[in-house]
Amino acid sequence: MTKYTIKGGDEYSFHAYTDEEFIQGLRDKHQQPMKDDQQMLKLMAATYCESRQKAFRFSSVPDFIEDCVKHGVMEVEHAERAR
Repeated sequence: MTKYTIKGGDEYSFHAYTDEEFIQGLRDKHQQPMKDDQQMLKLMAATYCESRQKAFRFSSVPDFIEDCVKHGVMEVEHAERAR
């Protein structure tokens, strides 16, 4: 399971296993969530682009996450598996 922490403003965290769960985590805390997954990523990318003056890709969840981490909007923690 992966923990995602959104930084700045109203900082919050959520856990997700899949891309769908990741997008739902974004949707759960957003004031105006979009029902369509791609539109939700686009909305979040536009919001972060405006506030950070950086480019955020929204073509895929991994691309979006990579840019969020790169630009300091998000931290990602991967749970270690028990041995």
